[in-house]
Amino acid sequence: MSFRILIDGEEHQIDIVARRPHLVVAIDGRRITVADPGSEGDGLDRLTIEGADMAVARAQTATGLILRTEGRTFHADLLAEGEDAAAASGDLHAPMPGAVVGIEAAVGDSVESGDPIVTIESMKLQMVLAAPRAGVVAEILVSVGEGFEKDQLLARLADDNESEANA
Repeated sequence: MSFRILIDGEEHQIDIVARRPHLVVAIDGRRITVADPGSEGDGLDRLTIEGADMAVARAQTATGLILRTEGRTFHADLLAEGEDAAAASGDLHAPMPGAVVGIEAAVGDSVESGDPIVTIESMKLQMVLAAPRAGVVAEILVSVGEGFEKDQLLARLADDNESEANA
């Protein structure tokens, strides 16, 4: 069984190699043995990965989970078949260099997939950049009249539950 996950914005390929006697997964081709995968659901638990016993705190989100271990927090989202990693993350990047001609949403606005966020212009062609998924506008990183480079981060969405937790 194979699937893709987004961990802190970086896409990884996961393959389940074996389930017995221990769970063996390949993450981007690197095999890892999980002798004790812990229990399911939210809460505190212990995992045994590659022989190392570690305490973890786990919380489910709408699209995946948040895992905290050894002083670090990881956000993991399961990508659907054919889903783009940028869409899952909610980051809106510039497809080409240009300038901002309109801001169509404000920080804190709830948006659905396809709702306009930023209007840009490049080589006299205007383009509306839409929300890649449903969520709440967390950041607008540009202003009207501002120039930007290709692939520059222009706006970022958060999950509805993330924005409520930060309120």
